[in-house]
Amino acid sequence: MPDADNDMDAVDPWDAPGPLEPRVLPEGAQADLVTAALLMLRRYGSLLEPPAASPWYGSVRNGMCRAHATAGAMLRFGYGEGDDEVEPYQVGFARQDLADALDDITGGSAPREELVESILELARSVYDFVAAPGDASLFETTRALADRLAGGAEEPALQARDLADLAAAREAGRAPDTEAMAARDEAYAQAFADRVRDELRARGHRFGTVLTGLPVPASETGLDLVREIVAAMAARFGISDEEAATRAVAYLSGWDLTDESDAGALDYIGHQTPEEWAGSIYLGLDFHEVQPDADLSGHKPRPLPE
Repeated sequence: MPDADNDMDAVDPWDAPGPLEPRVLPEGAQADLVTAALLMLRRYGSLLEPPAASPWYGSVRNGMCRAHATAGAMLRFGYGEGDDEVEPYQVGFARQDLADALDDITGGSAPREELVESILELARSVYDFVAAPGDASLFETTRALADRLAGGAEEPALQARDLADLAAAREAGRAPDTEAMAARDEAYAQAFADRVRDELRARGHRFGTVLTGLPVPASETGLDLVREIVAAMAARFGISDEEAATRAVAYLSGWDLTDESDAGALDYIGHQTPEEWAGSIYLGLDFHEVQPDADLSGHKPRPLPE
């Protein structure tokens, strides 16, 4: 989920999960702690961001990516009820997706791995603190989870740096440049995600490759959509990235993957989830027949395009 633009306001606030919405906006020193917690999530929450096949593609990835992207948007645009700011109902959606992800892991829909669950627990702790910024124990829980993920002395040093910078900005009466504060951790966050993927691969978990291009013209948005479909197909049906790409490209070869207009091909593709497109392309079924909880064991794949 990209966080370059705060496009979350397209969601109808009335559809938000009310019980999970924060009811208090942080101020002063509380706001410093909330920002520090969001920075921790940005450092450790990008494990599943690349659209590639993995055992956690689906609800677990959706929850982790929404949490990571929402934190990025909060750091870039602010948090509150002003223009362009991330609003409490959007935090409610992130909390709901995280709850669904953890439920699916404990329910057996995805493999149990301590590293993956620890990242989800960190994200949940961050947003629990966002929802109740007056509860200092939630911040301490978040710090402990981040320290455990880092596994060394570097994370406490990063936390101390962030809190000092935030306090200095507040005492000087200026807004902290939280977007720049997040940007300075990008290399650290990438190194952490790469290390964890390597550890999970060593334990036998598959992480596919990210599709880098298409043999047909496509905008960046079009490429992103096809990447997601390929990742979903490879993850759901246990096929290679190459086979998934072959099937997706053959199916979409007659489509204009550069047309980003409201009635264009990319708009139409975006009306269904990558999982639904993957199932429909692979099995030749209608979208309603290939929902994530559907039993597809009795269906055979369509012939592989030549």
